[in-house]
Amino acid sequence: MSGDRTSGSDGPGAETPDGTEPTDPAEASKDGSDGPATHGRDGPSATGPEEARAAAGGPDAAASDSSRRAERTVAAARTAANELAAWDPDDAAALVRSVGERLADGETISRLARSAANETGRGHPGTKAEKVATEIDAARRSVRDAPTAGVVDRDGAAGTVTVAGPLGVVGAAVPATHPVVVPAVLSLYGLAARNAVVLAPSPSAVETCDAVVETVSRALADAGAPTDAVSMLPAPPSKPETDALFERADFVVAAGSETTVAAGQRCGTPNVAASADGVVAVADGSVPAPAVAARVAVGATYDFGAHPAGDAAVVTVSPAVDPLCAALEDEGGYVLDAAERDRLRALLGDSEGDESEARAAGSDPRGKSPRRLAAALGLPNAARQTSFLIVTPDSADDPLATLPGIPAIAVHGRDGFDGALGPAADP
Repeated sequence: MSGDRTSGSDGPGAETPDGTEPTDPAEASKDGSDGPATHGRDGPSATGPEEARAAAGGPDAAASDSSRRAERTVAAARTAANELAAWDPDDAAALVRSVGERLADGETISRLARSAANETGRGHPGTKAEKVATEIDAARRSVRDAPTAGVVDRDGAAGTVTVAGPLGVVGAAVPATHPVVVPAVLSLYGLAARNAVVLAPSPSAVETCDAVVETVSRALADAGAPTDAVSMLPAPPSKPETDALFERADFVVAAGSETTVAAGQRCGTPNVAASADGVVAVADGSVPAPAVAARVAVGATYDFGAHPAGDAAVVTVSPAVDPLCAALEDEGGYVLDAAERDRLRALLGDSEGDESEARAAGSDPRGKSPRRLAAALGLPNAARQTSFLIVTPDSADDPLATLPGIPAIAVHGRDGFDGALGPAADP
């Protein structure tokens, strides 16, 4: 993670680090080479005979059609997975290196990062490029340094040999907070283990996810690998279609909203799930407040808070709360008063529920710049130059107890260090 915080004056649509205006994903695809290639089998806006019948038949027919669409995509992925399973581990490793090089290309990263910022309306374009490059580089190192196929361990003393075999098809949800990192990294990990990957993007990340899939598909084709080894559910995305994917896959990665995590955990398929709750930092009062504030501020402001590993709250001993808030102000924060906290509660409440509806209504504050967040809350002009907001919640049950996804930090005071650990263990 970078030690630099993004300015409150930059947001989606702002100039990128090279001084160019971020382009709309649709504009980038006009020449058919760099933009999204509608890699879902039906395309983002296709309406075929089955879709028309589903629309006329009501919710049950639509759910049935979603199931069929997911079934077709998984079937194609399973054929690709069966082909990959026969690959020699060394050939699979060479394939992953080829795909990784394509994803790590500087121009590709910049294009995908701009697409993510434009489409999702979240985060800072420059920071997104840095984040994507860092995560892809880390994934490439992981699959390069650790054996993932064939013989992965020999224990001479025990007389055992461990052989890794593929699972088959991995079904993965792609959250709007990571529309590039999740599909890119999971593609590398899945292919390294000779699995196929099917992605189910958030409604606000379809074009960007499709662009990642197209980039990977070209690398697969160039390497002579089946292009269906990494694919995406046909657009437009829907919860029934994602549920159908989770039920048909051999392994599930459910990252994102509470709804997505719950779907992954109840699908009956082996899974890993992670929601974007953010990090709760704990300070015992022995470290100077300015040092704590400097570290917390970086986590709270990175990519305008649109980062699951960003700081969502800090808990310290009660006597240290006021000095810490003052130090956070020195780092560019703005402390909300009681009335402003009420307005933030209302804004966050309006953004709950269906993500696409919240975005359409303009009520979703996640990943917005501090300036936009301050304007939405009606804060004074001085606050609109802030880097992040500082909130002192009323209790651990307060909706403001943790603030993931926005450039803000909640500050809690507790009696003693053991008391401070409580909210961190169960935020």
